[in-house]
Amino acid sequence: MHSSPAAKIVLHTLLCNVFLVLLKFFVGKAAGSAALLAEAVHSMGDILANLAVLVSVHLSGKPPDGRHHFGHGKIESLSSCAMGFAIAFVGLELTRSALVSLRAGEVAVPGTAALYASAAGIIIKEIMFRYTRSASCKTGNQLLLAVAWDHRSDVMVSSSVFLGIAGARAGFPLLEGLVALFISVLIIRLGFTFCRRGFGDLVDTAPDEAVLEKIRAKVQETAGVEAFHCLRARRFGSEIHVELHIGVDENLRVSQGHEVAKEVKKALLGSFPEISHVLVHVNPFSP
Repeated sequence: MHSSPAAKIVLHTLLCNVFLVLLKFFVGKAAGSAALLAEAVHSMGDILANLAVLVSVHLSGKPPDGRHHFGHGKIESLSSCAMGFAIAFVGLELTRSALVSLRAGEVAVPGTAALYASAAGIIIKEIMFRYTRSASCKTGNQLLLAVAWDHRSDVMVSSSVFLGIAGARAGFPLLEGLVALFISVLIIRLGFTFCRRGFGDLVDTAPDEAVLEKIRAKVQETAGVEAFHCLRARRFGSEIHVELHIGVDENLRVSQGHEVAKEVKKALLGSFPEISHVLVHVNPFSP
């Protein structure tokens, strides 16, 4: 995957987060909303994360070189792990904030402007979630998927802030803490899901069985393949690397067996955009 489309999306995310930090900070100050000010600080953390993602997208898109023969795709998986930890950290911080709010038992009543600013944050982040998730589905980029779900975790945080502000204005100051506590558990779970997925790629976890079955079917339908075994595949960032053994008629010349292997490789690369590397071992086969 080329880095420029992903970098463009992350840059849009960065600009949105800068706008939201300014909006939440100034409105939070003017409306006397501690929750909105805290969310502004959280969005500043998102800006730092976006900068880190931009760097990783650039590095992971670099072609193979003399020291990295298979490219730099695992930087994407490593960054996915980091994003997972960042999401989980947001959940832990929200848990702490919710417990403090519940223990205090009362909060100051913020101004109406805080409600509008919080609602704007929810709408913008939901749009960014759908936009980034769509791009991730098209490219298979796991890092973009992590960024997308970071947007959704921000929607959850902003929703809890909105409900908290509305509850405080309606005479239910404890509502913010209860809602935030529930949402924080969901965010922590989401963060560890991305950590597990990114770590799985780093330790060469195979793709889903459904993907492997499609690969097997494509190999077996290739002309000249008499036998097929020992399929091995691993994720390499948003890419998949494949190794396999095929059996060809033992009476074929070496050059003919090599041509069959080339057809297998061509079929896999042409049918699966996420596959970037195919190694085919050719063995003689006797019926």
